[in-house]
Amino acid sequence: MRNLFPIFLLMWLSVGAYGQQAPNIIFLLTDDLRWDALGYMGNEFVITPNIDQMAAAGVTFQNAYHTSPICMPSRAGIMLGAYLGTHSSGFDRPTNRVITRQEFEKSYPALLRKAGYYTGFIGKFGFAVRGDQKELNNRYQDRSENLPANQFDQWYGFPGQGAYFPKDDGTFNGYENKWSAKHLNEFMGFQAIDFIEKAGDRSFCLSISFKAPHAPFTPEPDLRKQYDAMEVPRMENDDPAFFGRLPEPVKSQSRNAAWYFGTTKSYRKDWHLEKEEIYQAFIKNYYALISGVDRVVGRIRETLEEKGIAGQTIIVLTSDNGFFCGSRQLTGKALLYQESIRAPMVVFDPRLAAADRGRKEVGLISHIDIAPTILDLAGLKKPRSMPGKSFVPLLSRQRESIHRFVFGENNFNNGLPSAGEVEDPSQYQSIRSKFVLTETYKYIRYQECNPVIEELWSLQDDPLETKNLIRDPAFRSVARKMRKKLDAFERKYVLYR
Repeated sequence: MRNLFPIFLLMWLSVGAYGQQAPNIIFLLTDDLRWDALGYMGNEFVITPNIDQMAAAGVTFQNAYHTSPICMPSRAGIMLGAYLGTHSSGFDRPTNRVITRQEFEKSYPALLRKAGYYTGFIGKFGFAVRGDQKELNNRYQDRSENLPANQFDQWYGFPGQGAYFPKDDGTFNGYENKWSAKHLNEFMGFQAIDFIEKAGDRSFCLSISFKAPHAPFTPEPDLRKQYDAMEVPRMENDDPAFFGRLPEPVKSQSRNAAWYFGTTKSYRKDWHLEKEEIYQAFIKNYYALISGVDRVVGRIRETLEEKGIAGQTIIVLTSDNGFFCGSRQLTGKALLYQESIRAPMVVFDPRLAAADRGRKEVGLISHIDIAPTILDLAGLKKPRSMPGKSFVPLLSRQRESIHRFVFGENNFNNGLPSAGEVEDPSQYQSIRSKFVLTETYKYIRYQECNPVIEELWSLQDDPLETKNLIRDPAFRSVARKMRKKLDAFERKYVLYR
């Protein structure tokens, strides 16, 4: 009977869980893309016609959130469907561990491949997979031997940050440039088409992890020209009053503030957004990189149409974290304010009814739900290691919500000492923090500060987070409820193992 299993698997893939061939799935992950830096979100300055068209034909999630808004822990969490405090693969202690090979076997790409999907990965992988035991990560993600190339049928991944332009020998991040591409966005588009062609008639899952619009902000020249004549306004909350409301540890310790004001030890002139000429150059380059991703999306969709498989291919687009872009007079990400934790999320499913296309879904979801959703779309059950929920019921309007609360944490503290490593812990201050969020309120706790810093924001009445309600007697019961929810989250998922 055991020898018949491959036959049964191929039969399942031919009919799938929907009475037809199992759908193809393309997962697109951008790097440092704010939730509102896309045309379909009402941004009048960024040029993203292909993504906007896909959004108009799909479902956009208006309340999607990152669980750990910085690249390494976010990417590991997306693939594994696990919180940072559980998978422990981040930049800063105590979450500076590798992902073991056994852990990765429970990732959505590995599970889909075991189920018979033809799988591929393109782009920046972002975290280390090695060994059979948890160990400290010594920048292992920057070396190819610590990436799970053998867990995919086609592997086009690269270690570290990669580069936007080819080397002198013409190669892109270690790969032959047989298409004579001039920019990484273009090159990754060719790799995607190559994967689709090689997949043939097999059901496939392709994960594409863009470097864009991550720094250095060097877009394709022809796309950059589209922005030359523009004068892009600053973000609404790029103002000293918003910086003044930030907790003191954020002002003094966060690299986000240092970058904005140009006070870093390694000065980055292209990030010093306090200066108007630098801001204009930055935002135009940032938007042009997003336009480069948009062009790849268009090419992929054209290829799917040409091959006659667009009607059976689901496309999901999101980012690994947001980006402040000058909001609150900050540059960067990781902190738990809306510009950093709110995520873009587009799901194009050609099987949806016409009435569901172009819908703006307000149900609350987080990145912990992506892996369960991809598995659900493929007709597979999630493993017990994934605490998230599939948001397929929101796509099909079977449910109005799947969560009342979502959670996340920032454990990135620039490598500064922890509370247990200083002589006087009573004076310790840190930007490490956690949040719990509903559709109405968000509670942030800077748990390592002494005294603990707490913030309570009304997201509906105060979307720019200007008035901290934590000491307002009228919101005492709300604060108490949010504290209890965050306490329960910490007990269950912040394991640091």
